[in-house]
Amino acid sequence: MLFITNKYLKPGMILAKDIILYNSSNFNSLLLTKGQVLNNTFINRINYHGIEGAYIESEAFADIEVDSYINDALKAKSLKTVKDVYYELKMSSGKVHATAIRQLSGIVNSLITEILYKDDLTYNLVDFKNYDNYTYQHCLNVATLAISTGISLGLGESMLHDLGMAGLLHDIGKMMIPLEILNKPDKLTDEEFEIIKTHPVNAVTLLKDLVPFSVLSGIQSHHEKLDGTGYPYGIAGDNIHYYGRVLAVCDVYDALTSDRSYRMTSFPSEVIEYVMGCVDKHFDYEILKSFLKVIVAYPIGTFVRLSDKRIAVVVKNNSENIMRPVVRIVNNDGTVGEDVDLLYDKKHMNITITDMAYDYDGAGLEAALKSTYDLKLKY
Repeated sequence: MLFITNKYLKPGMILAKDIILYNSSNFNSLLLTKGQVLNNTFINRINYHGIEGAYIESEAFADIEVDSYINDALKAKSLKTVKDVYYELKMSSGKVHATAIRQLSGIVNSLITEILYKDDLTYNLVDFKNYDNYTYQHCLNVATLAISTGISLGLGESMLHDLGMAGLLHDIGKMMIPLEILNKPDKLTDEEFEIIKTHPVNAVTLLKDLVPFSVLSGIQSHHEKLDGTGYPYGIAGDNIHYYGRVLAVCDVYDALTSDRSYRMTSFPSEVIEYVMGCVDKHFDYEILKSFLKVIVAYPIGTFVRLSDKRIAVVVKNNSENIMRPVVRIVNNDGTVGEDVDLLYDKKHMNITITDMAYDYDGAGLEAALKSTYDLKLKY
């Protein structure tokens, strides 16, 4: 299968994976099913819901399989529970009930069980973007990334649970911030940003006596930076709670790879370069090393451009170095060439990935794409 961005989806292409929409009214809506032949109506539906693209069948890449990081039922249940908790808070004038915390705790336990027993602990970013409410999806994403990073760090289940709870609740303090500030599409004024910066402290006010002190400390410190330039208190180094240091990198990664009203999304590889550039200034080095083992710079099934101008498709990621996956070369005539392991193949040590090849007008790409929507003629 290949991941094709919505701009380049064509009638006749065949879906290689279900498209599930997680929206505010239906948390597990099957939009289109695997095996469906796309037409203009279906493509318009994908665009309408803001879905970035779809996995498409391709004979040359039939060996590529992309599994969901979290099963659809658990994802839907998690999003609904987070929404219910946040909605209840909004409707009850700033009170969180112990019942809601117990529900979230159950979700975290399920997430830990699901992630602990995965054979492949690499987080598929594409799998987490088919949702129309940033707040709830972001909370789930941060919790999932935090749990995965915690597993990579070798943390026990009790600590993983606290990390997951902190992830799900890290932005709950934003519910006390006026919507006109929270959803402002333009740059915030200094005064408005000062209000935004209160949300970690707001969360502690809402959650005290409901969650352990370690969870509160992680939430309160998830915007602190190692060099002391963060907020709300400007603390530095080891004075920042361990959970806060984990959440910091997870929060920034998901925020920057998400499309927002005031900022376009960045490619995972760009965000990874950013966080690596901030190591020991904003982010803890040891935590960042473990975080980088569970994410991918270039999702499987996506096109990339190499430094020698060739186009390739990512077929496997190397956890030892996420910037150097195994790729399959796409020839100028659209045929498929060799697989190249950019990490271990000595002949290609001088080759790097320069960017995601989402501009499909390059040499060989049109022919490669045409082979996907000609597939229906072979069935």
